Amino acid sequence: METITKQMLEYTWKSVNPALDTMRNMFDLARLVDAEECREISVSENGALQFGRACYAVWNADHRCANCTSYQSCHTHQRKSRVEYFDGKEYQIQSVPVQITLADETVYSCNLELINFGESMEGAETSKNTRETTGYISTHDKMTGILNWDGFCKQVRSLMMEHPSKTYLILSANIQNFKLVNSLFGRNIGEYVLIEISDILKEFCGAEGLAARTGGDTFSVCIPKTEDVEKRLMTRISQVRSLIESPSYHLNIHFGIYEVVDPNIPISIMSDRAYMALQTIRGNREKNIAWFNEVMLKNVLHEQKVISDFENNLRSGQFVIYLQPQVSAQGKIEGAECLVRWILPEGKMIPPLEFIGILEQSDLIAALDKYVWELAAKQLSLWKGTEYQDMYLSVNVSPQDFYYVDVANTMLALCKQYDIPPKKLHVEITETALADETQNNRQTIELLQKEGFIVEIDDFGKGSSSLSLLKDIKADVLKIDMGFLRQSENNVRGNIILEMVIDMAKRLNMEVISEGVETEGQLKNLTELGCHMFQGYYFSKPIPVAAFEEMIKDSYVNNNG
Repeated sequence: METITKQMLEYTWKSVNPALDTMRNMFDLARLVDAEECREISVSENGALQFGRACYAVWNADHRCANCTSYQSCHTHQRKSRVEYFDGKEYQIQSVPVQITLADETVYSCNLELINFGESMEGAETSKNTRETTGYISTHDKMTGILNWDGFCKQVRSLMMEHPSKTYLILSANIQNFKLVNSLFGRNIGEYVLIEISDILKEFCGAEGLAARTGGDTFSVCIPKTEDVEKRLMTRISQVRSLIESPSYHLNIHFGIYEVVDPNIPISIMSDRAYMALQTIRGNREKNIAWFNEVMLKNVLHEQKVISDFENNLRSGQFVIYLQPQVSAQGKIEGAECLVRWILPEGKMIPPLEFIGILEQSDLIAALDKYVWELAAKQLSLWKGTEYQDMYLSVNVSPQDFYYVDVANTMLALCKQYDIPPKKLHVEITETALADETQNNRQTIELLQKEGFIVEIDDFGKGSSSLSLLKDIKADVLKIDMGFLRQSENNVRGNIILEMVIDMAKRLNMEVISEGVETEGQLKNLTELGCHMFQGYYFSKPIPVAAFEEMIKDSYVNNNG
């Protein structure tokens, strides 16, 4: 039997069909399968998905195989293989996860099944896994009796194929703070609520729609589009709210709606789009219904592109450091904070707000942070023996870095690699990161300081545990948050707090840097309160390394006449 060794295959809509043709020369049967919908799929010449027969029809079976290997493969992103026996015949099956970038740049996950037909096995027992599980059990939720996710995908596809002229809506629903129901009222009440909501949604769907429980407290619905759908939904929302009457908890449910424009896209993508709409109002007490729109799709495609292109963009040097000077009360530039910027090959800069959050949510921020740390170490090495050799650079450590990186040893290795003293590479750790797993972070700080690094607490004042952190963690520098500064200008109470924080930091043998200084008035006020190091737009925005070097030269000339 031929073997495909890669765990996951990636194609564009243009390249997938030639690849399939090659596979068909190697195997008796090579096909693409949507593991959610249990259907064979194909990609047309213009990049559209087309759904064919049920995938299990190849075995002459009437329902999905129990413990489906293709389903497992698609969801674990791991290649699976098995041998099955059907009606006296042997089938050798490989299931390989596939990602196809469609014409609209949506990334679609499915499965490549590669099958060889073995010898006929006269009298062989039919596989129990594929026969003994009834269709109902595999497609319905045990507690509520409505469809489960597998059944929903399968039956929605059949519904749309049977009624191609109808326009359908896919709804995603979520109960707000459902975990509190079990905590406040007990598990029995929790199950009662889920069963009642299931009945409400089933009644809402009527004979022409489908309702499913797709997760613990999430539901999906498919109904024909009607003009009064929001009015009808609000009636059901009122019914849900009335299930629990308590002054301590108000039951609420939110709906995201996707209008199916193209029925040939996967049900999983339709549901994802309904869920995107739902996410925009999650936790909102005033709004219970949100419709999917093209702006949401644009944002999702942007997120997918940022994630999928990240490693290539990192290797090609598109991420660079900008430096924001840190200046003494005498106007001397002492060093700078390193801030990452993404610059495309054509010179366009992507704002940090458009990629930092995405990388944080996808667990890629640690890789970017390590890259920035190395850029800073390399720059300090380049400055050795020049007029910039007295400068230090500070780099940021995000909360996720502590989970994915050995921060202290990584920093030390960079200093050794680029032959720079650790005191030149300052380490900024946010108050939020320090508040999480304090004991481990305290050990990291102690190790960094033991090796000669300067440790700074960044964004002081944003969190709720500031004073507790100062008690437990002996950092070297305290950076006062810029938001706190804006609220304190010309404010007697704010000045009192600022003066006490600055004085307290000094008594704890910590230096203070006030970041976010934007006006001469702020600078004068902070100087009078005892702060002697500053950072902010009053001095400079973050600038390229070459501009920072020119700024140091100009500062030297001005200070020396």
